[in-house]
Amino acid sequence: MHPTIPVFAVKLRSNGQKWVFLTIHFLRINWSELHISIQKVYSRFVAKQQLVNWDANNKQWFKTFQGKKYYLGTGRGKSDRESKKAAIQRMEEIKSLVLAGESIEVASQVPTTHKPKKKARKKSTKTRKWTPLLVKSVSRQLVREKMGIAQASNGEDLSFGRVLNLKNRLKHFTDYFGDRKLSTITASDLTKWSQIAAKRVTSGEIAPATLRQDYNCVKQLFRYAYKEDYIDSLPRNLDDLGKQTKTQKKKQAVARRHLFFTKKEIQQLWDACSKDSLDSKWRDRGDTEQELLQLCIALGLNTGMTQQDMSDLVVADVMIKKRPPRIIRLRSKTGIESNHLLWVKVREALKPRLEGKKPMDKVLRRKDGRPLVVTSVDDRGRPTGARSDIIGGAFTRLVKRVLGKDDPRRFRELRRTGAEMCRNRMPGTEDLYLSHAEGKMSKQYTTRAGPQKIFDTMLTYLEVDMGFEKTLMKLPKRSGD
Repeated sequence: MHPTIPVFAVKLRSNGQKWVFLTIHFLRINWSELHISIQKVYSRFVAKQQLVNWDANNKQWFKTFQGKKYYLGTGRGKSDRESKKAAIQRMEEIKSLVLAGESIEVASQVPTTHKPKKKARKKSTKTRKWTPLLVKSVSRQLVREKMGIAQASNGEDLSFGRVLNLKNRLKHFTDYFGDRKLSTITASDLTKWSQIAAKRVTSGEIAPATLRQDYNCVKQLFRYAYKEDYIDSLPRNLDDLGKQTKTQKKKQAVARRHLFFTKKEIQQLWDACSKDSLDSKWRDRGDTEQELLQLCIALGLNTGMTQQDMSDLVVADVMIKKRPPRIIRLRSKTGIESNHLLWVKVREALKPRLEGKKPMDKVLRRKDGRPLVVTSVDDRGRPTGARSDIIGGAFTRLVKRVLGKDDPRRFRELRRTGAEMCRNRMPGTEDLYLSHAEGKMSKQYTTRAGPQKIFDTMLTYLEVDMGFEKTLMKLPKRSGD
């Protein structure tokens, strides 16, 4: 074998910029093959010189050609093949134009399909802390605490509707004083706001009762802030908010007279719920909405229960085997014990709804199995305060259909009607009817057995007064035992 012998060095020059020395080593090779090898090396060298360069500071591709520097676009980095390919293609176009004699301006940017990712800047601003001195902050804190109480007790200690009402009733006050500190609101500021709020009643935007609710919620807000030591003192005229004169009280009493039902109206509503009054296509169906509504009308007058009370009523609350049968339970709103004997038509309607149920099962439900009153929840499953009331809506439609489209009376007027009749016939029994704490009747006796017996008698009179029976119910000597 022949040793490798260096023969000569070949100089390659590219555009007068650089010199490259190639040392050729070979064993036995003819001159034609040597010529071809030199051409391949030269072509590779020239091709390499046409590639673009990467500017790490500016994050761009560039190329210097005939003494000018051309920027060919940005990229994600030196290893970004797509942006490099686009830059090479752009440079070829520039070269062809320059060699053709056309003038090209030096470009500082060339759009590319990829842009470099910007580094996320660190937040220089600090997170804003909650300021308990502002009106809107105190208002939100109060509503948040009340909602916590409602959620912890599932609406028993405090209903979600009341929390939602508190939030809505504080809105006008919060919008007026929102960015001010609660401690800076003086008695004169409170007077100016109350005058503006009163104009909403004059314009018909809200009712007088709604305005009084606004005043009461504002009082609650100030007392809460004072208790939590957010303010040092209360405005001197705080207790004057919503204070009614004698003339206003008389007008309000006159306006409330139409909120009761007469015996004739009650019987009209009762008859309108019977199967005979239904359309023929609905008569053969059992457990219709009208039948449930008819039961709720009698139950509401008998016991003074609201829609929520009826929705919460369980089998264990109905003492159907007592003499006489009665409902003994804690009222949903206040937790005060109520004890009402049941009218004949009410107990007959309740009996089939108690059969086959466990003690803690709901007595009254919708046709789809849901409670009568359904509270809505948000995306996180937290109650919002809004609710769906099937009995209230059905009763309102019934009143407008039977008594007139302009009649404003709602289901709660049944409770008012029963309480008013108790007060007129046996003053003091309305407290037991409404399940109010420390009523007048309870103060007149040392034990509850005395007023309960009188109240049972009152309910028998109410059954006749409302037209549900013609004769008084006979009570045992030990009624309520």
